[in-house]
Amino acid sequence: MMNTKIFVISTMLVGISVFSQEIKIKKGELLLDDKVVAKVEDKNRVYRFSDMNDKFQFSAAIISPKTSGTQPDRGWIECIGANGNVKEIEFSDNVTFTLSVGKLLVQNIMARDLITKDGIDEAKVNEFFLTADRSLSEKRNESTASQKADAKNEDDLGLSIDFKDNIKNKNGEVIGSITRVIVDPSQSKFFGSPMVHKFLEYRVFDFNRVLIAKLPCTDSDINNEQVGLKIYTFDNKVIPMAAKNGWDYTKPLSVDDIADRLVKKLYANGYSLGDMRPVFEGIEQEKRDAVNQKNLKAENQAKANSINIYNTPGYVIDKTGTKKEGNITIEFESLDAKMGREKGMGDLTNYGGSVTLNVEGKNEFFKAKDGVKFCAGERCFIGVAGTDMFGSKFTEILSENNGSYVLVNLRTPNYYYLKLADQPKAAYLGENGDFGTRKPEKMKKIFDEYVNCPAMNFSNYDTTTKDGLIKILDDYQTSCKK
Repeated sequence: MMNTKIFVISTMLVGISVFSQEIKIKKGELLLDDKVVAKVEDKNRVYRFSDMNDKFQFSAAIISPKTSGTQPDRGWIECIGANGNVKEIEFSDNVTFTLSVGKLLVQNIMARDLITKDGIDEAKVNEFFLTADRSLSEKRNESTASQKADAKNEDDLGLSIDFKDNIKNKNGEVIGSITRVIVDPSQSKFFGSPMVHKFLEYRVFDFNRVLIAKLPCTDSDINNEQVGLKIYTFDNKVIPMAAKNGWDYTKPLSVDDIADRLVKKLYANGYSLGDMRPVFEGIEQEKRDAVNQKNLKAENQAKANSINIYNTPGYVIDKTGTKKEGNITIEFESLDAKMGREKGMGDLTNYGGSVTLNVEGKNEFFKAKDGVKFCAGERCFIGVAGTDMFGSKFTEILSENNGSYVLVNLRTPNYYYLKLADQPKAAYLGENGDFGTRKPEKMKKIFDEYVNCPAMNFSNYDTTTKDGLIKILDDYQTSCKK
């Protein structure tokens, strides 16, 4: 019993103390820092506090923690004033660890300023007990009443355990089985006191001997009640319950109250036992569906954040000049790489090299190397080869003038290209080279060779920006177009 008392007190004490006084209770007196401040009488762990003139002020007692129904509580302190009013107060988090019930009570009473370093504050005490408050015990009673109602409903289900540990339904049909084993405390989910208790585990199986649920506990009803009994199901649900076995944990399961309540509680919560394979299959399908839904959501998010175009209304003008309308899809970058699910192998996909047109459910594919043009929504692209591109790519049209274009490759959005109608390829005229930054004279050489128009002076243009290339395009039409 003493071990249990120690456990009860120790589980209440958490937090950092705000008490600096040393508390002693000796020969019926309460001392703070060796100063007598009140009279104390202890009878059956009920402490009666009186002032220095022996005038009774109030009594206090600890109500131990308990799990009633599905609601565990920490217990509380029950105080009764001289006028008979009962006040139930929760334990303060700001107390020092102590194994003394008296000191624990004093610290919690001091936390409410009923006792100070100068003694009992009678005015505070009178004010405190003007009204009664039994809300904590009422809450426990409500939980207990709910537990009893649940237990009656569960008993009405008609389940039983026979002498062979089979679980039977109300028709006497075997629908499962149950076992009870002693386990190593380190392997148990039960966080009870490690002192002297045996750790047990009840296991419930369906008709096919598939494990449905476990209930860890100890051989002590007091310990079980303080910590609370919980059923852990195969589908990761936790169902609280309450039951007592007395001190005999070796009794047959057919008369074991914990086993009986466990089976009935499970059944009442939808675990019908019998052949639960359809249930398992349904749960596995739900898991797969959840994974698929998660993957689909991630894929849709990746698509939304990518430079790719998916199923957007538009049209294609093929290499023969024929216009075909439908929904446009084109990938300029790897969606798998964006989602981090690459296999680690080299990706040889020609991103931006082909576009798909879907017309009434049928797909038609067009290649950039054929000079195909397409528009998706308000954006238009044309297939071209570039002076520093790997193969032909669909590049976005930023400006167009008589068959000449200013373009941008979406894979390199800061690289702008000039595509003149009389040139087979688009040219990058910017400053980024294969081995660093291009020198001005190199840029001028590329410009002069590509534009091939003496009337246009390289120094008059900014070849690194979209606007600069648009000016080149416009001037080319007026100064150089033959």
